[in-house]
Parts: sequence; structure tokens; C-alpha cells
Amino acid sequence: MSDLPKVPNHTPSVSIPRLHATLGDMIHRLPVVIYEAMPSRVQTDLWVLSYANDALLTVTGYPTEDFVGEYPERHLFALIHPDDRVRVGVEYDRCRTTLSMVSLRYRLLHATDGYRLVEERSIFERDPDGRLHSYGCLIDSNAPERQQEYLADLDTRLARLNADVAIATGQEFLEHLCRRLSHLTGARQVGIFRVEHERYLECLAIVRDGLLLPRYGIPVAQSIFKPLGAQDSLELYLDSKDQTWTMLEHIHHVTAIRLNNRQHEWLGVLALGHDHPIERDRTLDRVLELYSDRAVTEIERLGLEDRLQESESRYRAFFETAVQASVVVNVQGRILDLNRAAQQLFGLISETYDARIELQDIFPRQQPDGRSSLYHFLHYIRHSIQGPVPPERWHIHRLDGEARIVTVYAVSTVLNLSERVLLTFEDITDQVRAEQELRTQHALQNERQGRLRNLVALATELERQPSLGDFLYEACRQLYRQSGIHEAAFFEREQDRWHSMANPAPTGAPQQHRGAVARALRSGQSDWRRDTGHWLYFPLLGRDAPLAVLVLGCSQPVYDDQEFVSLLMQTISLSFDNLLQRHTLRQQAMRDSLTDLGNRAQLHEWIRESLAQDPRQTASLLLFDLNRFKEINDSLGHHFGDRLLCEIGPRVRLALDRDNNWGICRLGGDEFAVFLPRIRSEKACRLAEDISEHLRRPYVIDALQLQVEASIGIAHYPDQGNDGHELLRCADVAMYAAKHAGRSLVEFESALDANTPQRIAVLSELDQGLREGHLWVAYQPVISASDGRTKGFEALVRWQHPELGALSPAEFIPIAEMGQGIHRITEFVLHTGLAALANWRRRVPDLYIAVNLSSRVLLDQNLPRNIERLLREHGLPGTALVLELTESTLLSDPLRAVDIINELAAIGIQVEVDDFGTGYSSLAYLKSLPIQALKVDKSFVADLLLDPHDRIIVESTIKMAHNLDLATIAEGVEDEATLIELVKMGCDAIQGYYFSKPLPPADVDVWLKRYE
Repeated sequence: MSDLPKVPNHTPSVSIPRLHATLGDMIHRLPVVIYEAMPSRVQTDLWVLSYANDALLTVTGYPTEDFVGEYPERHLFALIHPDDRVRVGVEYDRCRTTLSMVSLRYRLLHATDGYRLVEERSIFERDPDGRLHSYGCLIDSNAPERQQEYLADLDTRLARLNADVAIATGQEFLEHLCRRLSHLTGARQVGIFRVEHERYLECLAIVRDGLLLPRYGIPVAQSIFKPLGAQDSLELYLDSKDQTWTMLEHIHHVTAIRLNNRQHEWLGVLALGHDHPIERDRTLDRVLELYSDRAVTEIERLGLEDRLQESESRYRAFFETAVQASVVVNVQGRILDLNRAAQQLFGLISETYDARIELQDIFPRQQPDGRSSLYHFLHYIRHSIQGPVPPERWHIHRLDGEARIVTVYAVSTVLNLSERVLLTFEDITDQVRAEQELRTQHALQNERQGRLRNLVALATELERQPSLGDFLYEACRQLYRQSGIHEAAFFEREQDRWHSMANPAPTGAPQQHRGAVARALRSGQSDWRRDTGHWLYFPLLGRDAPLAVLVLGCSQPVYDDQEFVSLLMQTISLSFDNLLQRHTLRQQAMRDSLTDLGNRAQLHEWIRESLAQDPRQTASLLLFDLNRFKEINDSLGHHFGDRLLCEIGPRVRLALDRDNNWGICRLGGDEFAVFLPRIRSEKACRLAEDISEHLRRPYVIDALQLQVEASIGIAHYPDQGNDGHELLRCADVAMYAAKHAGRSLVEFESALDANTPQRIAVLSELDQGLREGHLWVAYQPVISASDGRTKGFEALVRWQHPELGALSPAEFIPIAEMGQGIHRITEFVLHTGLAALANWRRRVPDLYIAVNLSSRVLLDQNLPRNIERLLREHGLPGTALVLELTESTLLSDPLRAVDIINELAAIGIQVEVDDFGTGYSSLAYLKSLPIQALKVDKSFVADLLLDPHDRIIVESTIKMAHNLDLATIAEGVEDEATLIELVKMGCDAIQGYYFSKPLPPADVDVWLKRYE
């Protein structure tokens, strides 16, 4: 609404600025029209309003905005009755000329009510610029009479309203309410809205200009009624922006009343829209209050109906789709409803169901216990209404006459405000029949329970027997104790032995059984005889042929119980199969599958049994492997290698002049052992020489002549060990001594054993050394041959023993590799080295750390995960770590090595071959393993300038590595001339004392600053 006009200062009696300061708002709300007018700048003989208050809407029925402004939509003069316009115009002209007051009565057209008689009082004044202004008011002369007519009409409508409120309900009432309120209040639009969870407005009914509009919904946050969330009513004056909402088009004023439920929660909105504010009085307020209360009741009723309908839908869906048969009955037992499962249970078809079904149609006259079915079932229904009742079992019959057994569950409920009982029928016919069948079978089973218990005892005892003879004797002993068995005997084929429990004296098989036993051995089938009694001949089958025959003499009842006899034969047969299986598994566990010699486990058992039988004897253990066997295996293939290994056992047996393999074992690979019990050491050495001689003789395999030699180590009992493990370790030490010395035979002596008790004791202090910081890591730089920059460091473990002083890795690493100590050392070096590297990489980002791994650590399947965890702990990528492996480490188990190295490569870790050229001569792993670099051993680098052979080896290694896309690192560089020569050969990196010895951690920072 525009501001009040500014009146010229020379007119103190009508000082609008002073009124504006004190009574402006009151003027806007006066029931009398207050206006200011001036001549139009476009058409000077036409006057326009520059200001008018809100009462102009009441007098004319048109919005005040339609008359105000330079270009108004309507002119007030045009609404004057045509018969009054000339008179009014003459009076205006006279008063403008004389500047006198205008006092007129004339008829003015109202938008809806026709012409109204109005009185006008106005004056004309000129502003400082000389422009003429008119200030005046309009009064509706007949307003009191119309008010009385309105009130009388309202009373009549209110009386009708009370009748409406009492009669109409639901959706019909809401639509009727909107029409009544529209007619009663003169509002152009009336709507009832329901609020859902204070988030969404749903229009339940809306009437505009007498017409019912489509219902719609809108979020509360997007509606004009949003403030009602915090207040009881709302008066809105709508501008063109608000009217862009289709439902409010051409509506200028909205009165909205918040509707609350009994809990004072926001339930809905009653909204009245009109061109102008609706005049409110006590009667209209009462009407709105009455209709609001009833609207609340109907909105709640509609909500309840919706919920009831939803509940009914859920009930129907549950009831119809229930798996179990369900029936609804009233208190008299009449069936009111039943689902599809019940129809199927009772054998109903649609035609039958249409004719209705009653309880007497599905119940027999009496239950099996003599009770009247219908009487007692109705009694059961009545009890369920009074309170919970337990389920009961009833016999029913389908409409086709088939008898069924059911368990009935009864639950009292209320449907459509009436007491009902929900009956659930669970068909247990099959279950009851199965239980009856089970009881019958159980009774039959009890009859044979005594004999079966004895069979269980028999099976238990037979499973404990270690050999065939023990098995046969225990089987006969147990069977002879069975009632109804008077004889239990066996015939063992290999030993040609007959044994009878009834006649234990060692005699041959009686004549009466010999033919039947012979037939059972030939055919492998059980045989029955009844000519001289009741006899069973049961053969026990080995892999190729029967090994023995069990002979049972039994009484008539046992003989006729074929099921028991069958179970008896199955029990003995299964136990005998288990005995053979255990014997086979034991042989497999103790034999080498390739050579059919004993294996390591067999060797230890032979030694243990021999020493247990005669602990005071002297014995010897020979351990040997084949020199150059790997070269034969790699160059000629595994087929030749396996054929060669199979020749070793017969030659050893020939040297020992034996006809069996007792004491001869293959421990793995090309390693063999021979145990010689009850023999003097001198004779054992002579036999060892004979074995060596026999092994040296040429082998002819596929027309190819081969020759190998053996390095034999000998350990003697009891001087060098009290059991197989000690003897084997000492023989191993002697064998490696023979191999290094190039001799065919070496006897063990303590001087050969590097693992002295003192050194082993040192190893036992490893954990303490790790805890107390006696072990530490030194770092030797690896230098780039192209630019002299530091590429990384090799981590080298050191042990400063508190009593023995500095220990070389060669003094404790080999012993640690024999057990789990090497894992703890490797974990320590990795953790320490990576922690230090994380700090150094802040200065030199691309540095790496190189760590040596033994075969025991490499082949640990958890290695990749452990390293990945350490890298993650120190925030380092996989490329920050290089693992150095010797050739022997890589080839200890190539298949597992490939898998683990591939896992390491997947997380970015590089692998280098350390001490290249000093291990096995096979180069096949260079193409099969994911290796990134070769480290040329220092033994070749040290004499590079002096020994032409070393020079050729180094140069060839570098060229071969580059051809295989591998980098090379030279170890042991100690002078500048060697360095220059390696650079000329194209070596990629250098490591040695020429640049630096291994550095303590504190000196690495100084090194990095100097070479940065």
C-alpha cells in the first residue's frame, strides 16, 4: 500500500504530514473512504486518485489499487450513476473555481451489489507550484441498513448451518462446508486442508465461485500456510507475486485458521479467500468456530477411515496368503470367512464354498476318544473368547471323505466391532503317521539291540588291532562270546595257519571245513553250509586276493536272522578295510614314492626300534648326496634325474649284500641315508667305501652313460648321538666336510661342527639381544655409476654382544636359519631400516633400502602381508624396499619362490640376486622369476684388473643382464681403477669400501649431506 499524500504546508487544518506521523495507520483502516485526487497529466479534464485508503474496496467492490495512480484501471467518476454525473460535474467545476467545499449525495456503482447512495465531502487546495489538489471522503449512506440485513440473513444461515453440522459427514460434509462458508461469508474461495506430519498439505475440499475444484497437495514449506505451524490464524494480503500460484489467482486476501486435534497438534487448515478482507463479527466468528470444530472431527474421521482401510487391506493380504489354514467364526461357531489354505485343507471348490460350509461339514460325529466333535469344539471356541486356550488336536474329514488330523489354535479377536475367533488349522496327519511308523520301527530295533551292542563292541576292538594276525584273533574272540555262536575260527592263508576258539590246540583245519575254506579263498565270496550244522565261511579280501577266512558256527535263530548276519559281515569287512587302509597309509607315510625306499620318518623309526631293542649296541649312520646331480637334472631333465635316483637303492643294497631295503632311505632330492645297526665303526667305514665304489660306477640311462660320485658322512652311536636326530645332524656335518674337502668319506668329529654349544648358547640370547638393543643395523651406500648419486643403502645386521663383543653375521645368521630366530632378525632389520628410510627420504625422496632374505624367510607365505604392513606403518611405497636373495635361496623351492616374489612385485617391491655367480650354474630362474637386478659377487670384482677370467666373467655378466633387461650392481669395489673399469663395462651401480664402509645410522645423515 502506498504512503499517505503530503499536503501543502499552508493548509494547517488538513496537515497530512502531521496526521501521517500520528494517525496514518488509523486512516488506512477507517470505514470511511479517505482520498486525494489531482488532474491527470495526460488528460487535464480527468482527475485521478493519488491516494485512497482500504475502505474504497468496501464501497466500490473493487480493489483500491485499481483506482490509484497516473494510469488507473478504473476511474471513480465512471462509477457515478449516469443520471447524477452532470450534476456532480457542475458542482465539481464550481467548487474548483471558488476553492469551496464540495458536499454531494449521489449513487455509486458497486461491483456486485448495484448502486449505493454515498455522501462526499471534499475541498480543493493548490500546492506551492500552483497545481490543484482535492482532499475528501466518501460515506456509504445506507451501510447501517445493509448491516442489519446481513445480520438477519446470517442468523437464518446459522440456523441452517446447525442443521448441516448435525446431518452431513465425511467428505460430503467437507465439500458442503466449503460451499456454505463461501455463501455465508461471501468469500470467493474456501478450502479445507489436512496436514500430514507437519510436512505436507493435502487438500480435502476446495470451492471457488461455487464450483468444486480438483484436490491437490503441496509441501508445507512451499505453501502460504507455513506460518500456521507456530500460530493459530493468518491474515494475508496477496500481491501479484503470491497470485502466481494457480489456486490463488485473482485472490487478494486470505484468512487461514489453524485446525488442531485434541492433543493440540496441527491437524489442518480452514482457508477463506476473497477480493478484499472479509468483515468479521461475533456471529461469523461463531460460525467459523462451529465449522472448524466439526471439520476437525471429520478430518480425524477420514484419517481413521484411511487407517482402518489400510488395516483391513493388510489383514486381507495376510489372511489370504497365510500358509496355514485360517478360519474366522463367530461366538456361535458359524464360519464367516476362510482363506485359500483352509479351502484346500477342507477339500472345497468354489461351487461348494458359495453354498457355505459349517463346522459339522468337516467334523465327524465323534472324536476317537468318544467325545462329541461339534459340542466340544463349540465349547473350545467359547473358552477362547474368555481367555487364552492351549492348542488342541482334532480329527476332521475333508468333503471328499479323507480323514485328516489337525492341531487347532484359537485366538479371540474383534472384527467390525464384533467378537470373533480366529482358528488356525495345522495339518499334522503326515507327522502323526510318521511318528507311528517311527514307534513301530523303534520296537523292531529294540529286539535286535542286544546283538547290535555286541557288534559295536566288536567294531571298537577290531579298530584297535595293528596287524592281520591280531585282527583275526580278536575277531574270533569277540564272536565266540556272542550268544548263539558255538565256534569261531580263522584260516590265515600266507601263514597256512588254522586257529579255533573252541579247540585252541595248534592243529590244521578240520577235514569238514577244508573244502569250504578252499572255495572261499578261490572265489572271494561268502559261503553257507547247513549239512553238518549252520556254518558261515567269510573271506577277508586284500588288494589282490583273500588273505584269510573266518569260520563261524551258529545256532538256528542266528542263522535265520539274515539282517544281523549281514550287519556282522559288513562290520568285519569295514574294520578289515580300515586295517588295510591304515597299513597302506603307514607304508605311504614311511616310503619314498619315487624310489620305494624308506623316507625320513621311516629312518627315525628304524633307528628308534633298533636302539630300543639293544641300547648297548654300536651302530652307524651313513648320509650322502650325489655330486653334480643338479647339473644332470637341469641339463638332461627330471626324467633322467628320477631314473638315476631309482638306481641308487639297488646299488647300495648290492654293496651291503642284502636282499631287502631295510635301513636304506631317501631323505629328499639327491640325499640318502643308510642305517647300520649292531656294527663296529671300522666295518661301517669299509661298507661306506664299498657303497662309494658302487655308486661311482657308470649308469646307462636311455643309451646315455652317466657317472656321479657321492660324498658320504658317517656318525657313530653312541659316541656322536643318542638318537636319530643327533646322528643325522652329525652325519650331515661330516657329509658337508667331505664335500668341501673333495673326499668321498668323512667320519664326524667335534672339530668339524661349527655349531658348538657356545655358539648355540649365543643364539639362545638372540631375543634378549633384540630387546636390549645389542643388535643394530649398519647401512652401506649404493652409488649410481652414471652420476655418482646415492641410490640407496644395503641394511646389514650387527650384534654387539655384552660378553663376546662384536659378532660377525657369519657367526650367528647360519645358526639362526636353523630355527625361527632368522624370522625375528629379518623382522628387526626391516622395521629398523624402513623407519630410518622414512626419515632420510625427506631429504632424498627416491632412496631405497636393500635387505637380505634367507630361504626360510622367503618361503614364508605370510611374508608379503607382513612387509605390506610394515610399509604401511612407515608410510612408504613398495618401491622403497629392495629384497636381496642368493641363488641358492631362489632355487631352494622355485615354485613357491615364484608365487611369493610375484606377490611382492604386485606391491612394488623389487628383487635382486645377491652374490651372483657363486651359486648354482642354472640360469633358468633369470627368465622365470621377476628379478630386477644382479649383484656381481665381490670375489669376481676384487681381482678384476689382475685376473683375465674374472674380467671376462664380470663383463659377460653385465652384458647378459642388460640383454635380459636387468640392472647390475658391483660389490666389493675398493679402488678407483676398478671403479673406472666397471663404469666402462656399463655397470649400473657400485657398492664397496672405495665409497664407504657400512655406516652407523647417525653417520648416514652426514653422508647424505655430503653427497646431496
